[in-house]
Amino acid sequence: MSALLRDCVNFGGDVDSVAAIAMGLASLSREYVSDIPQVLVDELEDGAYGRSFLRSLDEALTERFPVLACASRSG
Repeated sequence: MSALLRDCVNFGGDVDSVAAIAMGLASLSREYVSDIPQVLVDELEDGAYGRSFLRSLDEALTERFPVLACASRSG
């Protein structure tokens, strides 16, 4: 995952959107190792669409689509 995140940043342009889509999809794949440094998670801003929002979105999506919970745990 960390290499993918670097690739997204190096791609340029709308980096946050590109990274969000790519990382979200990669998190469902067994081909990517979850090796994002914890500090990036811990220090993620918690504004209107920050860490808390993302956690609640993740919970809502996995409740609505249970297969997502299984995919993220199997990787």
